[in-house]
Amino acid sequence: MIFIKKAAFIGSVLLILYFTMRSHTFLEIGTQSGGVNTTLFRSIQTEVSRGFYLNTVGNIILFIPYGLALGLIFKENRLIKAAAAGAALSTAIELIQIFMPNRWTDIDDVMLNTFGTLIGCMAAFLFPWIKK
Repeated sequence: MIFIKKAAFIGSVLLILYFTMRSHTFLEIGTQSGGVNTTLFRSIQTEVSRGFYLNTVGNIILFIPYGLALGLIFKENRLIKAAAAGAALSTAIELIQIFMPNRWTDIDDVMLNTFGTLIGCMAAFLFPWIKK
């Protein structure tokens, strides 16, 4: 089981890095000039006004496997530790993206990624059969 937990953790981090550190023309990620958004809910409001939710939903879904892996690894205070780990990883990614000309650094991404991490972590103990 330890191998599976480690593999799930490493796999989830690699998945996150694949989508956050590269351009993806099929998703229109990193195909235009980037910038910085430090206003909470700005990018979410923009998406809602356009009726397009790929960025919002994608940021949540991307971190669910990470939260699931953390939920399997942590024994105590899972939600607090998972939220801290999700926020830390997301913040590190956003700080790196400041230096990437075609990527956006966005405070909303940190919030959405942390939320996705929490969803994954809750799944780890809401569905006990996952641990087996």
